[in-house]
Parts: sequence; structure tokens; C-alpha cells
Amino acid sequence: MYLHHQSDHVYEEAAAPSSSFLVCSLPRSGSSLLCDVLASTELAGAPTEFFDPNHMDALGRVWGVHGFDEYLRALLVRKTSRNGVFGFKAHYHQVKSPFGDRDLREVFPQPRFVYITRRDRVRQAVSFARAMRTEQWAAHQPARFEPGPFDVAAVGDALEWIEREEPLWEELFANMRVSPHRLDYEDLVQDLEGSVLAVMRFLGIELPDGFRVPSPTLERQADSLSEQWVRRYLAMRSGPLSARPGPSPGRRSAPG
Repeated sequence: MYLHHQSDHVYEEAAAPSSSFLVCSLPRSGSSLLCDVLASTELAGAPTEFFDPNHMDALGRVWGVHGFDEYLRALLVRKTSRNGVFGFKAHYHQVKSPFGDRDLREVFPQPRFVYITRRDRVRQAVSFARAMRTEQWAAHQPARFEPGPFDVAAVGDALEWIEREEPLWEELFANMRVSPHRLDYEDLVQDLEGSVLAVMRFLGIELPDGFRVPSPTLERQADSLSEQWVRRYLAMRSGPLSARPGPSPGRRSAPG
């Protein structure tokens, strides 16, 4: 399941990267689903959060590389698909922290940008809050902690996080003067095949005769408890001022 990002997945006899792309992500926006399917095509690199600090440390140890530039060179060699496409996924801080003010066009060949968001921010925030609490970021991963009781502040805090990061991506696009391919989670799950094909066309990936979009390996995580939290949050948000969400006293950092 979604193992293309692991150190033991390496494209054999891969060409040097001639094009690249970044899936610009927000928490619980469907970016993992999109990248899972893109990677399974074996035509779009192996996009995942390669610039998450924990991921960089783990891959760097396995590959025996030291320093960011050496890691970057090893990454491009190992994770570029045979057609010369390299892709990665990142949350905003995973771009800003390692690259700073560097122009990504000077680092990656002909980069293009795919920006995935979610129209239903409340359900997005509920999913984010639950994942933060349980540390379960995919259905096949075991939850490290129980979700516990509903916490309106935690959901409100997750929503604030999402609303803070969206304009940061927009600022990056404006500063680079690029127009990303925009995709909503709701459209992705409603028409997975059409959405993935549209992304691949935007990226300029040539499709072989008879190409079919592969089925995802990731499973949906939302359940009845998620819906309960959504209803409770909406009810409290529309209630008296004293019942509306406020700042959470202890916010944990979201993993990449």
C-alpha cells in the first residue's frame, strides 16, 4: 500500500529528470490519494513528502548521504520514473523550510504545480483533528492513540491551520507567476479517473496506448464518528458565542 515513497522502491534504469511537478498540499485534502494513483501509473515519478524532515533523515541514512544537496541528488536519481518525470508532494512548510527563498525552477527541471484543496473545510478539519490525535494518517496504519471525546477547540484549531496555509500557497504562486492546475478533493473522489487524467495531461505526460488509470491502494478513513464530530462542530459553531470554538491550549505540530 502506497509504498513507492519507501527507500527500497527505486526506479531501475531511470532517465535523468527532464520534467518535474509539485503537488501542493493541505492537510487532509486528498493529496495522498492523488499521489498514490499517480505513482501507481509508473509514469509520474513517486510523489510523496520527500522534504518532511523525518523522511529526509530516514532516507538519508538508508542511502548513506549527508547534507541536503547530496540528499537531493540521490532523490532525483532514485525517484525519477523511466520517462524522466520527478514528482513530490509537500505542505507549504516543507517547501519553505528546506528551500527558503530559492526559486524552485532553479532546483527542479521545468516544474509544474498541482494545487489540491477541499471545499468542505469542516470535514477536512475534523479529519485533520482526528489524525493529529490518533497519529493515524492512512487507513492501513494502526492508530497509536484513541480519538477520545469530541473537542471543539481541536477542530477549530485544525480549521485555522488550513485557512492559514491556503493563502501562503497562493502567495507562492503569485510570486513565481505560475498558474497551478487546481483540483478539489470532492471532484477527485467523484471522478478519480477523469481527475487523474487531467493532471497527467497538465503535466505533459505521454500516455501509452491502452493506458488505464490504476485503482488506488489507499482506503477512505472517514466513518460515522467523523460525521458525529462534523454535526457537533457545526451545531456548536452556530450556537451562542460562548459555545463557539476558541484556540486550543496545546497544538501539536502536524507531521508531513
